[in-house]
Amino acid sequence: MFETGKAALRDRLRAALHQPVRRDRAGLDRSVTARADLSALGGRWFESPLGPGYVIESVYDGGYCHGAVPLHRALALPLERLARQARDERLAGIEPAALRFVDTETTGLGGAGTMVFLCGVARFEGARLVLRQFLLPGPEYEGGLLGGLGEELEAAAGLVSYNGKAFDIPALETRYVLSRQRPRLRELPHLDLLHPNRRLFRGEFSSHRLAVVERELLGFEREDDCPSAEVPERYRRFARDGDPTHILPVLRHNAWDVLSLVALAAHLGATCDDPARPLQAARAAEYAGEWAEAAARYEAAAAATDAPRAVRLEALERAARAFTRAGEYARAAACWEALIAEPRARRVAPYVELAKLRERRLRDRAGALALMEQAVGLAERGLLRPGSGELSLPAMRRRLERLRGT
Repeated sequence: MFETGKAALRDRLRAALHQPVRRDRAGLDRSVTARADLSALGGRWFESPLGPGYVIESVYDGGYCHGAVPLHRALALPLERLARQARDERLAGIEPAALRFVDTETTGLGGAGTMVFLCGVARFEGARLVLRQFLLPGPEYEGGLLGGLGEELEAAAGLVSYNGKAFDIPALETRYVLSRQRPRLRELPHLDLLHPNRRLFRGEFSSHRLAVVERELLGFEREDDCPSAEVPERYRRFARDGDPTHILPVLRHNAWDVLSLVALAAHLGATCDDPARPLQAARAAEYAGEWAEAAARYEAAAAATDAPRAVRLEALERAARAFTRAGEYARAAACWEALIAEPRARRVAPYVELAKLRERRLRDRAGALALMEQAVGLAERGLLRPGSGELSLPAMRRRLERLRGT
């Protein structure tokens, strides 16, 4: 009786965590054959070391376009450059065909009770992209999903996701740990596209959600998409009555997410070297520490005839700082001078930075003194807006007095 009570308690705890109750293989096989017909999903049952699972497979030709981007472009990803964007140098030595593009759908937003009920994984086989979506027909088949996914990722050299470091991978790891498995997910190099996307396209979009980014960058507009808020409830209905119509929109939603990963990776890789997007290419080079290239690209962004004033000012300042880091002090000084000559310019920073450059690098103490006299005079008359720290008016006066030698 005591053992029976322990077993009942263990089952209740597993149910609370949505963890599958361990059953013998025969019981699982019988329940597989007893389930509602899932053929409408176009998938198949499979056996894994952790039990039976269900997978839907789709194949896309390399020339297939997701929005305006052909998928095959992801086979030419400049991973050496993207590795610096992702701050993971291990990506530099990987062949793009060895990457796995991963996106999950879960029953909630976090916590040990959240289950991953769908995981889409795409990889290239030759020029074709193969998408496998591992679906959880019911909680008792979680072992199959985890086992099938583990086999799919076994040959992966790296992962690609969108916010996967914060969400998808931790969610999967939790389920593996609760199933007493040791996942190797964190060991793999990981290109999380959210971070370079935010960095390169800062200020251009109202949001960096994937649906917004794919519309703005890829030209892909979702039609009749299943809203993310509906996904958990649709799965609950499917798991309850086995009706495939509940889950079909979620499968399409997840497939679009994975295809967007492939297309966005290709787009971001091209952006790092795209002369048509000099500001984004400059940001990529700057973040990678390629100062001379970043400076030249920022200059090109500032010189663009259609560049908005805010973009031109940012590009000039970034160019000045990058030229300084590259040791090209005369060109850095020219950028600060251009900012000072800008109509309606009231910022103190160009004056102070140029004065520092003249004094310390160009050995032009007289030029630095004249510049600080001009800056302090303009600030005292309200024509410049002092800032804080070394850009404050008292700090500027102290710099001026020091240059005067008094």
